[in-house]
Amino acid sequence: MTGFARWWWGLFGRPPGRTSSRLHQRADYAEQVQRVADSLAPVAQDDAEARLHAGLYALALHPALDGGCPPNQALLEATRQALQRSDWNARQLPRRPQLLPQLIQTVNDPDGSARATAAIIGQDPVLTGNLLRIANSPAFRMQERPVDSLQRAITLVGTEGIRQIISAVLVQPVMHIQCQAFPQFSTIIWEHALLSSRAAADHARTVSQCDPFAAQWLGLTQGLGAALVMKALVQEAETLQVAVDYPSAEALLRQWTLPVAQRIAAAWELPLPVHQALEPEHAGSGLAQSLRFARAAAAASLLARHGHMGQSQGLAWLEQLPGTPAHALLWIWRRLHGRSVETLADEHADA
Repeated sequence: MTGFARWWWGLFGRPPGRTSSRLHQRADYAEQVQRVADSLAPVAQDDAEARLHAGLYALALHPALDGGCPPNQALLEATRQALQRSDWNARQLPRRPQLLPQLIQTVNDPDGSARATAAIIGQDPVLTGNLLRIANSPAFRMQERPVDSLQRAITLVGTEGIRQIISAVLVQPVMHIQCQAFPQFSTIIWEHALLSSRAAADHARTVSQCDPFAAQWLGLTQGLGAALVMKALVQEAETLQVAVDYPSAEALLRQWTLPVAQRIAAAWELPLPVHQALEPEHAGSGLAQSLRFARAAAAASLLARHGHMGQSQGLAWLEQLPGTPAHALLWIWRRLHGRSVETLADEHADA
């Protein structure tokens, strides 16, 4: 048994899923996963949340997983100091998307028309192309006839859909991080950010009674925070001429994802509730609770999508988190897990 398999067995009670060319092997494994998931007793609240985040990092940081090695203390300290430096914001935080203020204002205006929104989006050819492509993707397309105009796309997708598309298109270009040690990090973290944004918006709408648009931006911004933490880690590893190791990466992601996300929200001048919800003193606010639930729910959905967890186990663990009634949890899960993840990359357009 490999080190990765031993680690996963210790975390989830069974080996990780493996890709097989034989259909019957995949079916047998899926049945084993479901049987184990159905037999597991619910775990404690903190344990459930911690395990879901550990599983997310295992997906994002595989195959460089080595749970038996301690973190590189010199690399940890160098990255922490880099993240703490006052000039880090100016050098590393991505520029605010040029159209963001106009789009936030227009999308939030109850009297704003599809034509006005289309006029703003039409200023950016990349944004226009991505919006039309996503409107024609399986996640949003509702009829056989292709969507060939911005105004028609906005009309068909609806206010909620256009918010998701616009926000995702604006954030995605700065999410890609090159890291040879963790080749699938960007893909997994981006998928987690998209799922978090969906779950946070639904939770805010139905449970915490907060602004769904602000909650959606929280989900996206925390994903961007994770990407920038990894970028800082990779840069410090290159400076020290050491390898980027899993324990250091996981420790920094756990500690710094939300603080860096808060800096981004403030620098981009997102609505005040967004960056307030990322501050420790507002951890008990409705939006902060929606984000906490969303991050865990998105991790559970990803683990299930990748075959490492049954849906029933994911729901059982999410039930241990406070403040989400069972009927709302089931509704959010069905909406979250029942749709594909639009990665905005051409090679993943059919994901």
